Amino acid sequence: KKFNQWQRWSNAVIPSLIGPYLTYQYKSSLLHHRPALQNDPVEWTASCHRRTLEVTCVFFNCTNSPYCYVARIDRSPYLKVLNIDCCPCAPAPLQLLKLGLFACAPIAPSLAVDLHVLELVRTLFVRI
Repeated sequence: KKFNQWQRWSNAVIPSLIGPYLTYQYKSSLLHHRPALQNDPVEWTASCHRRTLEVTCVFFNCTNSPYCYVARIDRSPYLKVLNIDCCPCAPAPLQLLKLGLFACAPIAPSLAVDLHVLELVRTLFVRI
């Protein structure tokens, strides 16, 4: 199972996220500010096998996030739940990345982390 997940990440998901990630980096001035985020409307086809995923999102600073109005978990300003409609033509990792979040699973993520949190962790580990 782990090998198949690694294969999917390295051969399909990560290569498909490079372009959207670079676009997000450009729009956010290398994560110095949060761009006006919008989840592009998905044009569903009749053959799409659509499903809704409930994704818990970890934010760095929710006061800067346009998604702070979503349901809170234990009233935490850093954890939010988003419902993402996805299908093979609009995978969840791609939709989450366009919102400034990185999915923690290649197909059906239940957790996503704000890119600012990942940048903080990267910076901390570089300094250790």
